[in-house]
Amino acid sequence: MVSIFDLGSNSFISLVVDGKVEIFEDVVVASTISYVKDGKFKDCIDLKDIFTDMLKKVLRFTRNIHVFGTAVFREVENGSWCFEKIKDGYPGRILTPEEEARYSYLSVKRDSELNVENPLVFDLGGGSLEIVNDRDWVSLPLGTRKIGEVDERNFREKINFVRKNLPSFSGSPVGIGGTFVTIASYRFGKWDLSSVHGSVIDMSLIRNLFNLVKDMPYEKIDSLPFVPKGRGRTLKSGIAIAAAIVEKFGDLVVSRRGYRYALAWELEASR
Repeated sequence: MVSIFDLGSNSFISLVVDGKVEIFEDVVVASTISYVKDGKFKDCIDLKDIFTDMLKKVLRFTRNIHVFGTAVFREVENGSWCFEKIKDGYPGRILTPEEEARYSYLSVKRDSELNVENPLVFDLGGGSLEIVNDRDWVSLPLGTRKIGEVDERNFREKINFVRKNLPSFSGSPVGIGGTFVTIASYRFGKWDLSSVHGSVIDMSLIRNLFNLVKDMPYEKIDSLPFVPKGRGRTLKSGIAIAAAIVEKFGDLVVSRRGYRYALAWELEASR
């Protein structure tokens, strides 16, 4: 049994697997990037407290714990210092953009439930968008907290901006990340991970969701039954990014899993 912590720009996620069987998963919208001022982490105490609270739950299952960080810890000047403070001696590292992209791809390619033959994976976080297939990969600064505020007036402008920066990779589009899961959850009217996995985001869903939330303040979006608390602040920008992807590549299959699954499966196989 092994646990993976995924410390991202938006969320902290813990996963426990036994072989390839998921035992436990916990998601907390930590808003990690909001602790960055003038290009540096000023304090990591609150983030460490979030990790510690999550850790208590994981320790009920295993002490074989590995911690990994992504874009925000790569990009911020003292990101590695903050990452080490948070993980408190547990093994792990800050992933390179290529590692993050490749493990995201493997989490889809090796997922028998999705069964996507030639996946083109879009891993969307707060700080970056990784795009990867079996040959090519790229990490772009097009995270939900990077493209700026989105509203009805600039929605089309934001879509066009993202779309012109997307590469012309081939494959069947698959979306990973809390934003895609939230958008897909709108179809079901609730946050339901089991239903969302393998569902599809199309332009009709995107238009209907944006029309619902376009005039809502963040707090009102957070109160919607399909939106996890804290996700409201980035949902409109995430909808614009999803729209750009769907316009260019076609309907997007949603995976509720991410790079953490491929890492967990690899660590379990190596034992």
